[in-house]
Amino acid sequence: MSVFKQDKEVKRMIFNVDSDIADQIDSLREEARRYGKRLDVDTAVNKGLEKFLKKAEKKLEEMRHEAKAGKRLPADIMPRPDDAPALPGEKALAEKTPSDIAVPAPSQVAVKVKDKDEPLPEGVAASAKK
Repeated sequence: MSVFKQDKEVKRMIFNVDSDIADQIDSLREEARRYGKRLDVDTAVNKGLEKFLKKAEKKLEEMRHEAKAGKRLPADIMPRPDDAPALPGEKALAEKTPSDIAVPAPSQVAVKVKDKDEPLPEGVAASAKK
């Protein structure tokens, strides 16, 4: 049996956490202290971060592999400001205004009647007969 505790080296990092979660953790810590216990949040955070790291490393490895194969280069991911729009003859998404939104004309809309007993509104009935 060892007399001295084997401490791991730790590094303090600051993360943004949802305020509801932080409040719940604080209240549980206080309750655990009243019972003379210490809530071990550090271990839970470390395990969660390990899972996150595995996923991030896997995703980055896939991206590296694609970049080496020539399928995808970092320059292809983010378009440069002087690049032409993705579709010829179309404005870039950022350049579109609400008036540019494509809305079909009434003659382009097909009307399907669910109930034969219910009459169609006047404008719709005229365009549906055409």
